[in-house]
Amino acid sequence: MKLPDAKKDRMVFFALIGVVVIVVIFVAIQWGLIPVLGSKRALETSISERQDKLNKAKRELDYAPGIQKDYDDVTAQIEKIKKENVFRPILGSYLVGVSEQIESAARATGVKIEATREIGVVDIPFKPKDSSLKAFKLFAVQVSAYGSFQSITRFILQMEERNPFFDITDMTISGQPDKPEEQRLNVRMEWPIENVMSVKGGT
Repeated sequence: MKLPDAKKDRMVFFALIGVVVIVVIFVAIQWGLIPVLGSKRALETSISERQDKLNKAKRELDYAPGIQKDYDDVTAQIEKIKKENVFRPILGSYLVGVSEQIESAARATGVKIEATREIGVVDIPFKPKDSSLKAFKLFAVQVSAYGSFQSITRFILQMEERNPFFDITDMTISGQPDKPEEQRLNVRMEWPIENVMSVKGGT
């Protein structure tokens, strides 16, 4: 390509070349470099997010054995409580086991049991939103007995020691004019039992 002879024409020619070069560089930046940089930033962000997710997953995996152990421990404790404190029927009757516990505590404390009358199975009072208690019900009896005030106190305390989930919902202690050294006890006692319908999958 021959350059113009005139100095002025050559200057215009070089100016045009400069403009073309600038336009080419601008286009290269706009359509080449900027998209590449943007793509790089997007890729770095994506990699960073994925790394965060991987780190979170690793932390959860690291905690998993401890969580499983805690779950197993709690499950074992619940099963132990159920085995030791939730009454099961003996020969189809809850009254047999309950009477044995009452008589044993009475013998140990000097209380004389006159009668143990079965009231039967009753629902546990609970709030409508609390469905966890539906797995259990209560077995209630009415006990008539007599003894000194001290022996009656020891009797009640021993019943509570034998089963921490045992409950008294009504109790009357009254004096006897003909035997002032003895008090008459009328008490309603309740023990937790498994809700048979819940165990079978009912409501």
